Amino acid sequence: MCNVKNKILFNIFTDGYPNLTAGGPNNIIYKIINNHSSKSYQFDYLSSDLFKENLDKSNLPTMMHDRTSKKKMTVHLSEKSSLYRKIFSSDFYIPYHFYKKSNYFKSFQSRSLNYQILHCQDSIALSLIAHPNCKSKKIVTIHSKGSLSDELKNMARNENLRRKIELRLKNIEKRTLEEADVITFPSKAAKNYFENSMGKVLNEDKTRIIYNGIDLELIQNIEQDLMILSKYKIEKNDKTLLLFNIAAHTKAKNIDILLNAIALLKNKYKKEVLLVNAGVGDLTDELKGLSKKLQIDKNVKFLGKIPNEDILSLLKVISIFIMTSEKVIFDLVVLEALASGACAVVSNEGGNCEIIRDGVNGFLIEIDDPESIAHKLITINPDSVKENAKKTASRFSVNKMINDYFELYDSLL
Repeated sequence: MCNVKNKILFNIFTDGYPNLTAGGPNNIIYKIINNHSSKSYQFDYLSSDLFKENLDKSNLPTMMHDRTSKKKMTVHLSEKSSLYRKIFSSDFYIPYHFYKKSNYFKSFQSRSLNYQILHCQDSIALSLIAHPNCKSKKIVTIHSKGSLSDELKNMARNENLRRKIELRLKNIEKRTLEEADVITFPSKAAKNYFENSMGKVLNEDKTRIIYNGIDLELIQNIEQDLMILSKYKIEKNDKTLLLFNIAAHTKAKNIDILLNAIALLKNKYKKEVLLVNAGVGDLTDELKGLSKKLQIDKNVKFLGKIPNEDILSLLKVISIFIMTSEKVIFDLVVLEALASGACAVVSNEGGNCEIIRDGVNGFLIEIDDPESIAHKLITINPDSVKENAKKTASRFSVNKMINDYFELYDSLL
């Protein structure tokens, strides 16, 4: 007699697939499936461009290849063609985009009857895929910086269209919150951001904080090897203030403010400084242009998108990790920096304040003031916080995160 497994459907309103290089939900889903030891569950996955059944660690690495040729072409064109981006981000196309996406998720409603648990990774997908007769236990995990409607409405340029998108998606979110048995957040800050955005205080009995976790064993096993600097042609000497920033080139990451702080370090404080950034985004050309305008282009090195293992290797050899992000949920890369023994200098925002105690295991900075950032960087002692940093990171292991999720699954069945 074969054992009957409890079936869980992970789903996310946006596109993509579970993998370690992704941020937010797809990173967490990958870790849950890849690291769990329970034999009682089967995992399926649904995003806006992919449905995959019976996932485990053996077939997770193949998921990138399971995406349709059409989707792969879409991703390629969106990265390479400005005309394509202009057409498919136009106010003419966006209403059709949401109509098509909603219908796609609704087409899975009958399948939702086959699952014991629906674990939705945003505030929208649940109410679209859950059949009216669905008896599944419903978990919603919210990774966004507020309501998803607030983020997605900004796809539109026209104010009237933005309001229409916000109203429609807000109503979907409200239904999701009503239907959910449990709502989880990766930090207290994430919960606060969401409640403020929705203008609604959630029922405490339905909410849980399950902190994101990192693979401590993987990080511990990475050797400190200066050859990683040679690989990326990063040149330094004993006098160089070497800073590592891991951030997408978007407005919320405030890299422009960091560049102004670098200019102050160079020109006002006469400091030999090199900022290394790993990331890509819509503002790449603008940021490179700003570094030239500030005459610090030789003090800034943009690496683009690099493998996660190289990120971790660089964290092992660069003493100061710096982030100037706003509205921080709970950045995994901050935990990875702590676990690597780097000195974390991060914005005094959101989830950072749940990890970092200023001067104890890292340092907090005010991100609206390049002068205070520059001054902080020349006055801190990076070595003074490194041991406490590693102790802090040890509390946020991927194993603890997974155990917390499986305790939740078990409690609902």
